[in-house]
Amino acid sequence: MTKQIKKILLAVLITSILLFLTVIIIFLFFKKEPVISVLPENNTPQKEAPKITLPKIIYNLAGPVKNFDKKSITFEASIPQLDEKGEAITKIEIRKALIAPTTKFTRLSFVTQPETDRQTPLEISITFQDIKINDYIEVISNQDISQKEEFEATLIRILPR
Repeated sequence: MTKQIKKILLAVLITSILLFLTVIIIFLFFKKEPVISVLPENNTPQKEAPKITLPKIIYNLAGPVKNFDKKSITFEASIPQLDEKGEAITKIEIRKALIAPTTKFTRLSFVTQPETDRQTPLEISITFQDIKINDYIEVISNQDISQKEEFEATLIRILPR
């Protein structure tokens, strides 16, 4: 073989090796790692439920009126609690709101605004005599009523159903 053929074969061999190495480098550079995800059987990712915390102090409770006299209103209070699994539940307890001379009474309703067709809240003053059995009320106090069976009410509001 002549020297010139040997040089050409050597150049082709070196070029082939360089081309092969370039392809390998490009392949390794652009190679993506496989994404492995474990999905539940319904193939939808599960979001972790936010941890629920309850207030330590409660100033208002709501529920239907069960009985009343001149000095108090007895109602079934819906009290938020957590079950064994940490999920929110509502416990119903009978509570008695004591009426003081300073207790205010209102009725909350919603009025549709003609210009925007939106409903806005409207709270009007009422009297104790306007309250009836089975009205759904919110009772507000200025003290912690989370554990009290009887407490003084500062505001009693009839809520819409």
